[in-house]
Amino acid sequence: MLRTRLFYGLLTLILLLWGVGAAALVLVRDANRRYQNSLENNYPAIKTARSFGVLTSAIDAHYLPALTGDPPYKPPDKTLFQFNQSELVAKLESLRRSDDDVWNEVLDNLQQSLTTYFEEYESFFRGEVATREDAAKLLTSLSRQSQGITQQSENVFLLAEERLKAGVAVENKSANNTLFVTVLVIVGTAIAVFIYHQLVRHLVDPVEGLRRSIDEIRKGNFELTLPEPGTDSEFRAVATAFNDMAAELRLRRGETEERVMRTNLVNRAILEAIPSPVFVLGDDGRILQLNPAAETLTESLGVPNRIPAKIQRILEESADAGMNHLPEDPREALLFRVGEREHFYLPRIFRFTSEDGIHSGRAVLLHNVTRIRWLDDMKTNLLSTVSHEVKTPLTGIRMVLHLLLEERSGVLSPIQRTMVSSANDDCERLLATLNTLLDLSRAESGTTHLDRVPVGLPGALQRSERLFAPKAGEKGISIQVETHNDLPDVSADPLRLDEVLNNLVSNAIKHSPAGGMVTLRTSQPDADHVRVSVIDEGPGVPEEAQSRIFERFFRAPGQDSDGVGLGLFICREIMRAHEGRIGLRERKDNQTEFYIDVPIA
Repeated sequence: MLRTRLFYGLLTLILLLWGVGAAALVLVRDANRRYQNSLENNYPAIKTARSFGVLTSAIDAHYLPALTGDPPYKPPDKTLFQFNQSELVAKLESLRRSDDDVWNEVLDNLQQSLTTYFEEYESFFRGEVATREDAAKLLTSLSRQSQGITQQSENVFLLAEERLKAGVAVENKSANNTLFVTVLVIVGTAIAVFIYHQLVRHLVDPVEGLRRSIDEIRKGNFELTLPEPGTDSEFRAVATAFNDMAAELRLRRGETEERVMRTNLVNRAILEAIPSPVFVLGDDGRILQLNPAAETLTESLGVPNRIPAKIQRILEESADAGMNHLPEDPREALLFRVGEREHFYLPRIFRFTSEDGIHSGRAVLLHNVTRIRWLDDMKTNLLSTVSHEVKTPLTGIRMVLHLLLEERSGVLSPIQRTMVSSANDDCERLLATLNTLLDLSRAESGTTHLDRVPVGLPGALQRSERLFAPKAGEKGISIQVETHNDLPDVSADPLRLDEVLNNLVSNAIKHSPAGGMVTLRTSQPDADHVRVSVIDEGPGVPEEAQSRIFERFFRAPGQDSDGVGLGLFICREIMRAHEGRIGLRERKDNQTEFYIDVPIA
């Protein structure tokens, strides 16, 4: 680009130089034309001026000898005189120029001499010369007029010669100017071409070399160096700085390569030490690195060095949602059959970004939870089996105790009734515990069946209020329902939703002080859910226990109420099955608030 700009710049200078030369040549050509006009006008005038003396000499030589003899003087023949006279008049008229006053003044003087000369001869031809004195006088006058004509014609000659010399001088000057302009144009062109080549050599070539070197540096060729120009070149400092930069880049690249190699070794060692399969992906989903466990798993599944389809689907869903996928429940593990064995892997997908924020990607960690799933299934099956096995004889015992209390087999003494009533209460509590364990077993096995239909929450709250009103009344607790009928219906299983509400209301009554109040309140926290809050005035959940309140078999320290710590866990599982939420809000105004968010139908 710079070379082209220089070329066009100097081309413009050359064209300007040639334009000036062309203008000068036009001026020289005009001077030549004026010289030609001067030559055409003045050279015939010189010849004509010379002829005046010849013609008058011919007249004098023919007629003057007749005046030198003795009288009588007989008038001679006028034929020669008239012929030469007409020639002289014609030549005089041919010299006339309408636009030259100096020239015409000289011609007027010549005409005046010729007129006097012709009149003297006319007096001779009329016979006015009679005596010798008249002849001598006329002879003297004619000689003087002849000299005058010669002098005037000489003046015409000199003036024409002067004009002609001036034209010659102009012609010579024009020729010199033409030569000078031609030489000037040629020399100027040569200088322009020379300057162009010098600029290309000292300015364009170093820049082109620097550009090619930068391209090589960009390609990673840090070994390239620029030759340093002479000490008088402004590019010497640039070349030196470029070579220093290339050397620094070589050093930095060496350090970077060593650091990258060391980092890769460390990463490889870490990945090899991780027993779980690990995939490291780029932002485009391409696998960048995987550890030996991942290589073994993919080879066993018949998809070597590729992500299994089940994982790929979750990966795409998390990428579309822009969120990490970090499940904790082993029940969300994916089943893979390797040979004849089943393996459960819990996929954990998370995004990572380098410290400089330039590089990013995602990592997939497949946590093998096969043994955890086996133990969990064993526990669930054992719990279910034991509960069923215990519930059957317990039902028989419960029926016998009811028959005894109804005195079908005889009247009981007061002591016997008290003992049977106590046994019946314990049997009822044991049956409730067994039912809770069975619900837990169904929830953990994922077999909880939901029959989801549109449900109105105000009706559910009123049913719970009616159910627990007697129990609350025993402690002097009032139940207040704060809701409105324009709430949208929710999508829920009515029985399971009532189970959750009853559990929360039962807990609220259980932990409320005598004379307190339990509030059931509805609200809409977002566009997709309706919230039910159960608020009591009890002592609340200790801060250290709040994070574990929904775990199975967990009971907050210091509680003296009945229960095995499964109610809130089962509530959480039921809400999870409904794709809803359950939580505990921060205690405020001496009130404890549990809430559930139910999806809108």
